[in-house]
Amino acid sequence: MNSQNVAKVEPPSVQRPIPEFVPLEELAERWALPLSWLREACRSRCSDQLPCVRFGRYVRVDLADPALVEWLNRRRVAGQTKTTRPR
Repeated sequence: MNSQNVAKVEPPSVQRPIPEFVPLEELAERWALPLSWLREACRSRCSDQLPCVRFGRYVRVDLADPALVEWLNRRRVAGQTKTTRPR
């Protein structure tokens, strides 16, 4: 068999998962955030832009994108416990 005619297949660990695109409206509902806040986070002038995909005027977020998890992790606050003020 000629090695030039054999298609190369990436191992499953290297292949990216199928994108799961959701509109910002759905993401706002899932995350209980204002839609306006998410729209602002997607703008290119944002210092740490929300990873998103633009289809013309339509903006979608890929829930399977590892960059989205990294973006969320940058926003986590260490020791998120509610503190009370001394009286």
